Amino acid sequence: MQKDTLVLERELASSLSRAGGVALAWLNAKPIYISMKTTGSGKDAQVIEMAILDTDQSVIFHSQMLPSVAVDPEAELSHGINLSALQGRPALSQVLAQIMSIVEYRPIVMFNAIFNSRILKQSCQALDLPIDWLDSLAVNCAMYLAANAYGTDNRYGTVSMAFAMQKAKVIGFRDDNGAVAEGYALVQILKLMANHHETLKAKLAHGKMQISA
Repeated sequence: MQKDTLVLERELASSLSRAGGVALAWLNAKPIYISMKTTGSGKDAQVIEMAILDTDQSVIFHSQMLPSVAVDPEAELSHGINLSALQGRPALSQVLAQIMSIVEYRPIVMFNAIFNSRILKQSCQALDLPIDWLDSLAVNCAMYLAANAYGTDNRYGTVSMAFAMQKAKVIGFRDDNGAVAEGYALVQILKLMANHHETLKAKLAHGKMQISA
């Protein structure tokens, strides 16, 4: 029994379990979850779809947006959204006030927070919209947490959403499912990490109680 306890203590100290402890803290803070699709990844790239999920996973904002630049072929191949499909959609300027009112004073989790924040800033700058609100956001990045938990799948020390979903055993989601589905997948990755951590803690506590009994 004592040997089993030592094994559980080592597992609880593992990178996966420690990441699960962080995920649990994020979940307990009752955040909102933001996922996005973009025209690409370059310095002129803009947001073309955004979904915001509340703590209970209800969708509190979702819209595609008409950008002022073309959609890169590589990005279109990934998410399946082209410029023709965005005709008639609102511009970011038409929905920004709604977005700002939702994210104000709320903890936020994004998968790739640095990238998404950059794209949002570029999008606002391209349309002469305010950007100072972005600096006040409290954002946590699930991508780096996933990299700590599962390792990386590239030379940059980061991890793709697809790789994180595979390692966390999240099923039923794909890159071309849209921003809402990606938001659900993000929540599931965090919950699975947190559940792993909590399960180990419960097993360890039970084992110690049996030893002391």
